[in-house]
Amino acid sequence: MELNNFFIQQDKFNKELVIDSNLNDYKVATRMYLALQVKISELADETKCFIYWNNSNKSRVSKQLVLEKYIDCLKQILTIGLNKNYTCLKKLIVKPNDYCLSDQFLTLLIDVNDLIISPSIDHYKTLFEDFISLGISLGFSINQIEEIFFKNDCCKIAL
Repeated sequence: MELNNFFIQQDKFNKELVIDSNLNDYKVATRMYLALQVKISELADETKCFIYWNNSNKSRVSKQLVLEKYIDCLKQILTIGLNKNYTCLKKLIVKPNDYCLSDQFLTLLIDVNDLIISPSIDHYKTLFEDFISLGISLGFSINQIEEIFFKNDCCKIAL
């Protein structure tokens, strides 16, 4: 998966953001990480993959809403990459994942924590690869992800 155009597009979106001038770089970065963890959790919530109790009233999962939440997470991952200057990452080799969705979501949260504790391009790449792999597990193709991402004309990121 080629990333350069994703970074370019997200950078355009991010330039339209007004960041609270009372926040220093550390607080902005911390909020970016927290926002990603919240967005990943919201995505997990939409998939209902965490439900372990017998619930005959399970609500149906909206694939469209799951895709929108997925793209929100993608935007946040790109924003973190831009903020940390990880844009030298040009390509990802994505492999399908055999783990259940619950395991994949927990892995993503661990990936975010690894990136917070020990920021590096390698940890960022792992997060990104695991995230794209999750998208495939959710039934989205790389082409679908690209199409929806580039079709969006606004960026919803709260700092």
